[in-house]
Amino acid sequence: MPLVMVAPFLASPLAGAPFHIALALVLALFAALALTIRRTASERVGGRWMVAAGALVLAHAVLALTGSLIDAGWLPQGGLPVLEATAALEGGLLLGWPAVLPGKRWISFAVLAAAAALAIAGGTLALLAPLPAGWETVASLSLTGLSTAFLVLLFLRRPPSAAFHAAAFAALLLGSGADATLGIAGAAQGDLMRVGQLIAYPAFTYGALRDLLRAWRTAGSEPSSLLPGLPSDVAPSVASVGDFTGLLVTEDVGELADQLVEAFGRTLRIEFCALLTPPDSTGHFTLATGFDLIQERAIPGAAIDAQHCPAIAAALAARRPLALNPEREERDLQTLKDVLRLVAIGPGLLLPMLSGSDLHGGLLLLSPYARRAWSPLEQQALLAAATSLALRFARLKAHSIDYALAKQDTIVRRRRPRAAPPWRPVASTGSGIQEGGPLPDLDQLAGELQLALQELADTRAQLASLAGSADRSGGGDMAPDSDAITSMAQELRQPLSSILGYTELLLGDSVGRLGATQRQFVERIRTAIDRMRMLLSDLVQVTALEMGELTLTPAPIDLLHCIEEAVTQVGNTLREKDLGLRLDFPDEVPAVMGESGALVQILVHLLSNAAGASPDGEEIGVQARVIDAEPTGFLLLSVRDKGEG
Repeated sequence: MPLVMVAPFLASPLAGAPFHIALALVLALFAALALTIRRTASERVGGRWMVAAGALVLAHAVLALTGSLIDAGWLPQGGLPVLEATAALEGGLLLGWPAVLPGKRWISFAVLAAAAALAIAGGTLALLAPLPAGWETVASLSLTGLSTAFLVLLFLRRPPSAAFHAAAFAALLLGSGADATLGIAGAAQGDLMRVGQLIAYPAFTYGALRDLLRAWRTAGSEPSSLLPGLPSDVAPSVASVGDFTGLLVTEDVGELADQLVEAFGRTLRIEFCALLTPPDSTGHFTLATGFDLIQERAIPGAAIDAQHCPAIAAALAARRPLALNPEREERDLQTLKDVLRLVAIGPGLLLPMLSGSDLHGGLLLLSPYARRAWSPLEQQALLAAATSLALRFARLKAHSIDYALAKQDTIVRRRRPRAAPPWRPVASTGSGIQEGGPLPDLDQLAGELQLALQELADTRAQLASLAGSADRSGGGDMAPDSDAITSMAQELRQPLSSILGYTELLLGDSVGRLGATQRQFVERIRTAIDRMRMLLSDLVQVTALEMGELTLTPAPIDLLHCIEEAVTQVGNTLREKDLGLRLDFPDEVPAVMGESGALVQILVHLLSNAAGASPDGEEIGVQARVIDAEPTGFLLLSVRDKGEG
């Protein structure tokens, strides 16, 4: 009974204009909300709802105006039913587009083209009215078929708010189907289609608003499910880079670096992607490897320094990302342009590769042609990807140390019989340490250290045997074999480097956090290794002096640089004893001729002796004085400590 009463009322000319005005107002409010949410959340689905609602607002506004003109007697009524049927078909198509169909560009073009074709066809047929009998049934059945197709797609895809969209299409389906097959007494054909629209459009609006508000809240408060803070149109690309890196099985650091820069370049469509090494104490670093997406080729390595790339060197030293602006960092980008042989300079992005507090290098992205600028959200997500790469590099480097140490131990076992180790096992010294709790793989590291120390003991035994043979053969009359000593020193350096690598790994907290006592023991190991390496260098040089093979080539030297290098080498000892360093230099230091390597070694010895003799917390002084003498003056360099003697 209510439907029988409503349908004739909706079909009357008096109700036609208000019906379309009401729908136009509802759709206009919804379009405004979709526009606001799209601007806030950057959601493409908001844009599709906005276009669909806006087009239907225009269609129903035209129908309301046409109905008003017909009510005023200014237009004939024959073409209005055709326009209303066309608007109903367009409504089902345009509202089903964002509710059901994927947001692909070709689908959007196809839907909009079909809607435009419907509008043109409806306007043309309205001008030809009255049409042959039965056209209303064809229009109703067309909307019935369209609604059925969208209902099937909703069941298969099950998007968010599918229940509300399904209710809307069901209302259109029932209204158009009943209009085509049943009809109601006192109502013209097409009236039940209006009833279906009155039910369907509010359901569409409510379901769409739920989807848009959910997207708005997600964009405003929740991170991307792929990477934190990354926009939805970029996240899949960065996530695919992460998937790619997880599938890498190479055990070579160089191969891993080559594959990673190519993965970043191809997946994110970055024109130039490169890996930079950490800068050394002098500010020098290298472009280790890279990938040129434009020419589809690998980029050869190149040496760079802080003088030519100051901003990049400072960012790496500070372990922070850097957005390279062509106006602000022109010097850095110009240097990279020359090194990489680019045609022009453009924006860039530097991402430090950190695992804990350890810097493994930097990931450099350049866009000289597209001049792409990375947003803060993109930078944040790419930085997270660079951090995951750094962890992979750290694990691979640790594995490389294990492999090299095992290989070295195998060589030693084949070449020499094992000697009794004249030291207390490392495991026993660490068994009573409990401050930091158990460390992952600490027992394995201790075992590997023992293997390296075993090789040191074997080599020491050979050196003692060689010294004894020399004494038995005539004492000081027989000169030492320089080649043999140099060879043994080289064999000693390899296990020393392995031990030093393990100590750096432990101190960097890559395998767990050390307690205070544990850290103190490991720092003592590192200090002892530094001391042993220095003694090896002394042994080689003394042998070369006795054999007359050592040649010194005087050249202008940078005195401050030599002092800085010497302090760097003994820095562990200075830090362990909390020693200060005071430099007393004249205002103008003249140019000095000498051998920089020999001067650094002399300073290292003097500073080491001073550090060993000084009480904790004291100060070591380094003084330089210009002495006038004939025929040429000289520079007197002295090191003073406050120890006894």
